[in-house]
Amino acid sequence: MRMSRINVMLPAGLVGEIDRVAGSRRRSAFLAEAAREKLGILRFNRAAARAFGAWTDAAHPDLMTDANLARYRQRLRGDTDRRLRTRIRHHR
Repeated sequence: MRMSRINVMLPAGLVGEIDRVAGSRRRSAFLAEAAREKLGILRFNRAAARAFGAWTDAAHPDLMTDANLARYRQRLRGDTDRRLRTRIRHHR
């Protein structure tokens, strides 16, 4: 992976906390991991915001009760079990 050197200003107390947790020699790795984690959270939140309202009860009246949801889950699991058994038989 190509690396870029940057200059970042951080509060001294925050740098001290990072050094206590990660060590001064692992500061860059710690900050890269924290940035990746934050970017993942931001991407997830954006996707969740775009998807909000995509599911409506009116579009899925068959899944309105706990009993209906349980039947739906059982059917999905049964489909998965059948596919797995078929794959296992073909690989023997």
